[in-house]
Amino acid sequence: MFDGVVVQTVGEIVDGAREYARRQVTDVVQRLQSRLPARSQVRSARVKLTVATRSSGRCPVLAQANLDIGEALIRAQVAAAFVHEASQSLRARLAEQVARLTNPDQPRPWPTARRAPEPVAVPAGARRIVRHKSYPLARTTPDRAALTMDVMDYDCHLFVDAGSGQDSLIYRVGPTGYRLSRMRPLPPPPASVTPLTIDPRPTPELTAEEAVARLDATEMPYRFFRDRTSGRGTVLYRRHDGHYGLITPTTGGR
Repeated sequence: MFDGVVVQTVGEIVDGAREYARRQVTDVVQRLQSRLPARSQVRSARVKLTVATRSSGRCPVLAQANLDIGEALIRAQVAAAFVHEASQSLRARLAEQVARLTNPDQPRPWPTARRAPEPVAVPAGARRIVRHKSYPLARTTPDRAALTMDVMDYDCHLFVDAGSGQDSLIYRVGPTGYRLSRMRPLPPPPASVTPLTIDPRPTPELTAEEAVARLDATEMPYRFFRDRTSGRGTVLYRRHDGHYGLITPTTGGR
Protein backbone atom coordinates (compact mmCIF):
# COMPACT_ATOMS: atom_id res chain seq x y z
CA MET A 1 0.00 0.00 0.00
CA PHE A 2 1.31 3.43 -0.96
CA ASP A 3 1.51 5.80 2.04
CA GLY A 4 2.68 8.94 0.30
CA VAL A 5 5.97 10.51 -0.74
CA VAL A 6 8.64 10.55 1.96
CA VAL A 7 11.00 13.54 1.80
CA GLN A 8 14.45 13.56 3.42
CA THR A 9 16.59 16.68 3.52
CA VAL A 10 20.27 17.38 4.13
CA GLY A 11 21.33 20.96 4.75
CA GLU A 12 19.26 24.08 5.29
CA ILE A 13 15.92 23.58 3.53
CA VAL A 14 12.75 25.36 4.65
CA ASP A 15 9.49 23.46 5.17
CA GLY A 16 7.82 25.17 2.21
CA ALA A 17 10.51 23.94 -0.17
CA ARG A 18 10.21 20.43 1.25
CA GLU A 19 6.45 20.41 0.67
CA TYR A 20 6.87 21.79 -2.83
CA ALA A 21 9.15 18.87 -3.70
CA ARG A 22 6.63 16.45 -2.20
CA ARG A 23 3.81 17.88 -4.35
CA GLN A 24 5.89 17.70 -7.53
CA VAL A 25 6.70 14.02 -7.08
CA THR A 26 3.21 13.17 -5.78
CA ASP A 27 1.74 14.52 -9.01
CA VAL A 28 3.96 12.16 -11.06
CA VAL A 29 3.02 9.22 -8.82
CA GLN A 30 -0.72 9.92 -9.10
CA ARG A 31 -0.54 10.10 -12.88
CA LEU A 32 1.46 6.89 -12.95
CA GLN A 33 -0.96 5.06 -10.63
CA SER A 34 -3.84 5.76 -13.00
CA ARG A 35 -1.96 4.04 -15.87
CA LEU A 36 -0.60 0.98 -14.08
CA PRO A 37 -2.34 -2.37 -13.46
CA ALA A 38 -3.09 -3.29 -9.86
CA ARG A 39 -0.09 -5.65 -9.61
CA SER A 40 2.31 -2.87 -10.61
CA GLN A 41 1.14 0.01 -8.43
CA VAL A 42 3.65 2.31 -6.78
CA ARG A 43 4.66 0.81 -3.44
CA SER A 44 6.89 3.57 -2.15
CA ALA A 45 8.31 6.93 -3.21
CA ARG A 46 11.25 8.68 -1.57
CA VAL A 47 12.80 12.06 -2.27
CA LYS A 48 16.14 13.29 -0.96
CA LEU A 49 17.05 16.98 -1.19
CA THR A 50 20.65 17.93 -0.44
CA VAL A 51 22.06 21.45 -0.26
CA ALA A 52 25.84 21.58 -0.30
CA THR A 53 26.79 24.32 2.14
CA ARG A 54 30.40 24.60 0.96
CA SER A 55 29.96 23.98 -2.75
CA SER A 56 31.58 26.36 -5.23
CA GLY A 57 29.60 24.94 -8.14
CA ARG A 58 26.74 26.58 -10.00
CA CYS A 59 24.26 23.92 -8.88
CA PRO A 60 24.61 23.23 -5.15
CA VAL A 61 21.19 21.55 -4.81
CA LEU A 62 20.93 17.83 -5.54
CA ALA A 63 17.49 16.22 -5.79
CA GLN A 64 16.93 12.49 -6.05
CA ALA A 65 13.72 10.44 -6.21
CA ASN A 66 13.28 6.67 -5.94
CA LEU A 67 10.04 4.88 -6.86
CA ASP A 68 9.32 1.20 -6.19
CA ILE A 69 6.78 0.00 -8.74
CA GLY A 70 6.02 -3.65 -8.17
CA GLU A 71 8.68 -5.49 -10.15
CA ALA A 72 10.52 -2.34 -11.27
CA LEU A 73 12.47 0.52 -9.72
CA ILE A 74 12.79 4.08 -10.99
CA ARG A 75 15.41 6.60 -9.90
CA ALA A 76 15.89 10.20 -11.02
CA GLN A 77 18.63 12.62 -10.05
CA VAL A 78 19.11 16.27 -11.00
CA ALA A 79 21.11 19.30 -9.89
CA ALA A 80 20.01 22.92 -9.76
CA ALA A 81 20.81 26.29 -8.24
CA PHE A 82 17.71 26.41 -6.03
CA VAL A 83 15.44 23.85 -4.34
CA HIS A 84 12.29 24.87 -6.24
CA GLU A 85 14.13 24.61 -9.56
CA ALA A 86 15.51 21.20 -8.53
CA SER A 87 12.01 19.98 -7.63
CA GLN A 88 10.61 21.03 -10.99
CA SER A 89 13.49 19.38 -12.83
CA LEU A 90 13.05 16.25 -10.75
CA ARG A 91 9.39 16.04 -11.72
CA ALA A 92 10.26 16.36 -15.41
CA ARG A 93 13.03 13.77 -15.13
CA LEU A 94 10.75 11.30 -13.36
CA ALA A 95 8.23 11.69 -16.16
CA GLU A 96 10.98 10.81 -18.65
CA GLN A 97 11.89 7.73 -16.60
CA VAL A 98 8.25 6.59 -16.52
CA ALA A 99 7.93 7.05 -20.29
CA ARG A 100 11.11 5.00 -20.84
CA LEU A 101 9.88 2.19 -18.56
CA THR A 102 6.45 2.00 -20.19
CA ASN A 103 7.96 2.09 -23.70
CA PRO A 104 10.99 -0.21 -23.39
CA ASP A 105 11.41 -0.60 -27.17
CA GLN A 106 12.04 3.12 -27.67
CA PRO A 107 15.54 4.06 -26.47
CA ARG A 108 15.91 7.48 -24.94
CA PRO A 109 17.52 10.16 -27.12
CA TRP A 110 21.03 11.15 -26.04
CA PRO A 111 22.40 13.46 -24.85
CA THR A 112 19.43 14.64 -22.81
CA ALA A 113 18.69 18.09 -21.44
CA ARG A 114 19.09 16.94 -17.84
CA ARG A 115 21.49 18.98 -15.73
CA ALA A 116 23.60 16.25 -14.20
CA PRO A 117 25.25 16.80 -10.81
CA GLU A 118 28.85 18.00 -11.08
CA PRO A 119 31.43 16.35 -8.81
CA VAL A 120 33.08 18.48 -6.15
CA ALA A 121 36.50 19.63 -7.36
CA VAL A 122 39.00 17.35 -5.64
CA PRO A 123 42.46 17.44 -7.28
CA ALA A 124 43.86 14.31 -8.88
CA GLY A 125 46.12 12.53 -6.44
CA ALA A 126 43.97 13.53 -3.48
CA ARG A 127 40.98 11.39 -4.51
CA ARG A 128 40.34 8.16 -2.63
CA ILE A 129 38.00 5.17 -2.89
CA VAL A 130 35.51 6.04 -0.16
CA ARG A 131 32.70 3.61 -1.00
CA HIS A 132 32.70 -0.03 -2.09
CA LYS A 133 29.50 -1.59 -3.44
CA SER A 134 29.38 -5.36 -4.00
CA TYR A 135 26.35 -7.31 -5.22
CA PRO A 136 25.37 -10.19 -7.55
CA LEU A 137 25.12 -8.96 -11.14
CA ALA A 138 21.90 -9.45 -13.07
CA ARG A 139 22.28 -11.92 -15.95
CA THR A 140 20.38 -10.19 -18.71
CA THR A 141 20.46 -8.86 -22.28
CA PRO A 142 22.05 -5.56 -23.34
CA ASP A 143 18.55 -4.30 -24.17
CA ARG A 144 17.35 -4.89 -20.62
CA ALA A 145 20.58 -3.53 -19.16
CA ALA A 146 20.15 -0.33 -21.20
CA LEU A 147 16.59 0.01 -19.89
CA THR A 148 17.75 -0.46 -16.30
CA MET A 149 20.51 2.11 -16.79
CA ASP A 150 18.04 4.64 -18.16
CA VAL A 151 15.24 4.28 -15.61
CA MET A 152 17.76 4.28 -12.74
CA ASP A 153 19.52 7.38 -14.11
CA TYR A 154 22.92 5.67 -14.06
CA ASP A 155 25.82 6.82 -16.23
CA CYS A 156 26.70 3.16 -16.78
CA HIS A 157 25.44 -0.27 -15.70
CA LEU A 158 27.43 -3.39 -14.82
CA PHE A 159 25.78 -6.74 -15.65
CA VAL A 160 26.41 -10.26 -16.96
CA ASP A 161 25.66 -10.51 -20.68
CA ALA A 162 23.22 -13.40 -21.03
CA GLY A 163 24.48 -14.27 -24.51
CA SER A 164 28.19 -14.51 -23.74
CA GLY A 165 28.20 -15.02 -19.97
CA GLN A 166 30.74 -12.21 -19.64
CA ASP A 167 30.78 -9.37 -17.13
CA SER A 168 29.82 -6.37 -19.24
CA LEU A 169 29.22 -2.65 -19.07
CA ILE A 170 26.67 -0.59 -20.96
CA TYR A 171 26.99 3.18 -21.03
CA ARG A 172 25.98 6.30 -22.95
CA VAL A 173 28.32 7.55 -25.66
CA GLY A 174 28.59 8.18 -29.40
CA PRO A 175 25.93 8.96 -32.01
CA THR A 176 23.45 6.28 -30.91
CA GLY A 177 23.97 6.89 -27.22
CA TYR A 178 24.68 3.29 -26.15
CA ARG A 179 27.94 1.34 -26.10
CA LEU A 180 28.62 -2.18 -24.86
CA SER A 181 31.95 -3.27 -23.38
CA ARG A 182 32.61 -6.93 -22.60
CA MET A 183 35.63 -8.62 -21.06
CA ARG A 184 36.64 -9.98 -24.45
CA PRO A 185 35.67 -8.38 -27.78
CA LEU A 186 32.84 -10.29 -29.46
CA PRO A 187 30.43 -9.65 -32.35
CA PRO A 188 27.30 -7.59 -31.55
CA PRO A 189 24.56 -9.51 -29.75
CA PRO A 190 21.83 -10.85 -32.06
CA ALA A 191 18.42 -9.19 -32.38
CA SER A 192 19.24 -6.19 -30.23
CA VAL A 193 16.52 -3.54 -30.16
CA THR A 194 18.86 -0.98 -28.62
CA PRO A 195 21.14 0.76 -31.17
CA LEU A 196 24.52 -0.37 -29.87
CA THR A 197 28.09 0.35 -30.73
CA ILE A 198 30.56 -2.28 -29.53
CA ASP A 199 33.85 -1.51 -27.80
CA PRO A 200 36.40 -3.49 -29.87
CA ARG A 201 39.12 -3.37 -27.21
CA PRO A 202 39.72 -6.01 -24.54
CA THR A 203 38.99 -4.85 -21.02
CA PRO A 204 42.28 -3.89 -19.27
CA GLU A 205 43.40 -5.93 -16.28
CA LEU A 206 44.13 -3.60 -13.36
CA THR A 207 44.20 -3.30 -9.63
CA ALA A 208 41.89 -0.77 -8.00
CA GLU A 209 44.90 1.47 -7.35
CA GLU A 210 45.90 1.35 -11.03
CA ALA A 211 42.32 2.19 -12.03
CA VAL A 212 42.43 5.21 -9.71
CA ALA A 213 45.65 6.37 -11.38
CA ARG A 214 44.03 6.08 -14.83
CA LEU A 215 40.95 8.06 -13.80
CA ASP A 216 43.17 10.68 -12.18
CA ALA A 217 45.05 10.99 -15.48
CA THR A 218 42.03 11.05 -17.83
CA GLU A 219 39.30 12.79 -15.77
CA MET A 220 36.78 10.29 -17.17
CA PRO A 221 33.67 9.65 -15.01
CA TYR A 222 34.29 5.90 -14.68
CA ARG A 223 36.62 3.04 -15.64
CA PHE A 224 35.61 -0.55 -16.47
CA PHE A 225 38.37 -3.08 -15.83
CA ARG A 226 39.10 -6.72 -15.04
CA ASP A 227 40.15 -6.94 -11.42
CA ARG A 228 43.58 -8.54 -11.24
CA THR A 229 42.70 -10.53 -8.12
CA SER A 230 39.15 -11.74 -8.79
CA GLY A 231 39.18 -11.76 -12.60
CA ARG A 232 35.73 -10.14 -12.56
CA GLY A 233 34.50 -7.02 -14.32
CA THR A 234 34.72 -4.02 -11.98
CA VAL A 235 33.77 -0.35 -12.22
CA LEU A 236 35.50 2.59 -10.58
CA TYR A 237 33.42 5.76 -10.75
CA ARG A 238 33.63 9.41 -9.70
CA ARG A 239 31.29 10.34 -6.86
CA HIS A 240 29.57 13.68 -6.27
CA ASP A 241 31.93 14.39 -3.39
CA GLY A 242 34.84 14.26 -5.86
CA HIS A 243 36.22 10.95 -4.60
CA TYR A 244 35.70 7.45 -6.04
CA GLY A 245 33.34 4.54 -5.57
CA LEU A 246 34.08 0.93 -6.54
CA ILE A 247 31.51 -1.60 -7.81
CA THR A 248 32.48 -5.27 -7.68
CA PRO A 249 30.33 -8.36 -8.41
CA THR A 250 29.71 -11.13 -5.94
CA THR A 251 28.93 -14.76 -6.77
CA GLY A 252 25.49 -16.31 -6.41
CA GLY A 253 22.07 -14.65 -6.56
CA ARG A 254 20.70 -13.03 -9.67
